[in-house]
Amino acid sequence: MGAMASSFVEILSVALFLGGAGAAFLLLRHARRHPVRRAALDDALAARAWNSAQLAVVLGVLFLLHFAAAFTGRFFYEEQLPFARMVVTVAIYAIMVAVVRAAGRGVGGMGLRRWRTLGLAMPFYLALMPFVMVASKVWQTLLEQATNRPVELQEVAQTVGGEWSWLRLAYILVAVFGAPVYEELIFRGILFPYLAKRAGLAGGVVATSLVFALVHLHLPSMVPLGLLSAALCLAYWRTGSLWPSIGMHMLFNAVSILAISNGA
Repeated sequence: MGAMASSFVEILSVALFLGGAGAAFLLLRHARRHPVRRAALDDALAARAWNSAQLAVVLGVLFLLHFAAAFTGRFFYEEQLPFARMVVTVAIYAIMVAVVRAAGRGVGGMGLRRWRTLGLAMPFYLALMPFVMVASKVWQTLLEQATNRPVELQEVAQTVGGEWSWLRLAYILVAVFGAPVYEELIFRGILFPYLAKRAGLAGGVVATSLVFALVHLHLPSMVPLGLLSAALCLAYWRTGSLWPSIGMHMLFNAVSILAISNGA
């Protein structure tokens, strides 16, 4: 069974790498034939930026929610903590979406009329994967050599890769569908335009990606998450819609869970 799982992961990795190389080539060729008007895209992104007061409210509420969530463990037994953490996570997602809606500013390209841009998620995701796979392998190898021990998965990754149960299924659903919507709304929809308006496109991409990687609190994942964030930022900048970024994020999480579940 273990050999079959290993073979599946190897086949998946090869397919992602080759498919990604092909997608990257096609996207690059399209970009050369149809160059973008960068100034117009920069202006459109800046127009979607929230002001400092609105951003402070959202980040303040987010900090308070996570601060309160840190004390969750005091009210539950050890065996109840996985369920409690999942409930708290979903509650934070729901509250933050409500706060964003109440802040009085929309987030670009989230209307139902922009759903068609979701179709760009697959080629964008595939084009990203060869870079993520190579960078992740190099980064994890360096960490293993520096620490002289194998890289450990994130705690949530260990949960979704454990024995099958209704709780594991719930974690998978939240990771694939809930987290991408929430994180894209906060990081790409709100934080990225704010930073890009003040630091330029490159500065906004780098700053947003650094924050995104750091908040996951997992050193081995910093490089792949940073690259993912950079691609998600550029997808939002290029299309003016969060749907491609959300779709890419969902695909990234789903494929990662699939690989973990099969022994990667």
